[in-house]
Amino acid sequence: MMFSVPALPYAYDALGEAISADIMELHHDKHHQAYVTKLNAALEKHPELQGKSVEELLRTIDTIPEDIRITVRNNGGGHYNHCLFWLWMSPDGGGTPGGDLEAA
Repeated sequence: MMFSVPALPYAYDALGEAISADIMELHHDKHHQAYVTKLNAALEKHPELQGKSVEELLRTIDTIPEDIRITVRNNGGGHYNHCLFWLWMSPDGGGTPGGDLEAA
């Protein structure tokens, strides 16, 4: 499995007040893409790792061949974190925090 940058679930300018469209486009199309490109290049050196999810690669990082371990950790982690970021950010998000966060 070769990894790819997922499509955004909203427009680049949808987070307007929090993050500008230019920053979203740069982060999604360039920054996140760089993580994916470097991760895929590392995995091409070890076909036995292809087909594993990024979660599995990161969970078993100590078993990754040493010549690509740091690249997989850094770029796999960057890819995974950005995938979460795109999902967690929402033009309809926000609101009042609850619990300990509200009390702080």
